[in-house]
Amino acid sequence: MNGPQKRLSASLHPGVLPDMPYHLLMKEKYWASSSGDTYGIKYLSSDDILQGPFHGTPFEVDVKEEVYTLSDRMVVRDSKNGMPVAVIVRMILRLQTTFKIYTFTPNADSQVPSRNQKYQGRDLYEFAICQHGWHSLRRTMRTVAGDEYVTDAVGDALDGEIEVTRNGEVCTHMRSHNLGLCTGNQWEITIPPGVDPVLMIAFRAIMDEMNEDL
Repeated sequence: MNGPQKRLSASLHPGVLPDMPYHLLMKEKYWASSSGDTYGIKYLSSDDILQGPFHGTPFEVDVKEEVYTLSDRMVVRDSKNGMPVAVIVRMILRLQTTFKIYTFTPNADSQVPSRNQKYQGRDLYEFAICQHGWHSLRRTMRTVAGDEYVTDAVGDALDGEIEVTRNGEVCTHMRSHNLGLCTGNQWEITIPPGVDPVLMIAFRAIMDEMNEDL
């Protein structure tokens, strides 16, 4: 099913450009909703880190968990109009913790829609599968185009810093900024040019869900 890989941000705001670096703060809105986790994302500057979390301009997407459904899923949405961009679904009855990312249009030549997954009556097409390695802190994500993303801790695992590699090359750096109880998880995410920021946001949300299973 390999073919040209499509960026998750292809149909979003034109400000999500493919060849720009991104420095973002992703924050779990701890008390925002009784129906599941919500993750807000904002652009971040060095001044914002000094001032405290969430002082920047909202990024073009957010992530909303939907728990009152037949399956545990999250929706990546356009943050301005709430329209869905991608759907993340936890796979049940798997030996490993497994999530899949789906989009609303095909991601490879002749790709057919999922037989088991729909969103509000709309067809879904598999974009990537994410898994938690056995007895390991590593998480992996493989796209239908054949790219493999792997997480590795940087330095002391308790520091909450990880690197994401794409096909063996470092492509994203994530650092935890948890400031206290009841504040929700938050991460500083640094993404170089040529890496899809929306995909990295989706991967980070999946990692957080996997951490809750530990």
